[in-house]
Amino acid sequence: MAATAVALVAIGAGALATAGSASAATGKNGYLESGELGLYYNSNQAGAVFDLYIADDNFSDDWFPGPGNGAGQPVNDNTASYHNADSLTWYVYTDAYAGGIEGSLPPGYVGNASTTFKNQISSAYHYKAR
Repeated sequence: MAATAVALVAIGAGALATAGSASAATGKNGYLESGELGLYYNSNQAGAVFDLYIADDNFSDDWFPGPGNGAGQPVNDNTASYHNADSLTWYVYTDAYAGGIEGSLPPGYVGNASTTFKNQISSAYHYKAR
């Protein structure tokens, strides 16, 4: 089954610039770092961010950490926008364990979730999971 495009146009595509050491990002700490995928509680990359450094096959036990609107809310079916600050394409799915509809977020992608994916995402992978 062909992947469904998350969006037709990448808005403001660009890599996240950071300064400092070459240390690895820390996933799920509420702060988007280079090498991570950020899933935001609100549109336009606003509110709390769920930052993934490695794949997560089931968001049902995850909560938006850190500051911002939506902090403490469940991540499952609560994503309104994204920022892919990784050099890899990330794949999001509307069901856990790569089930449901697949969408892809290329490196540097910044944008709002389409109606197909808004508040529907339940898993994400930094590789094509199926």
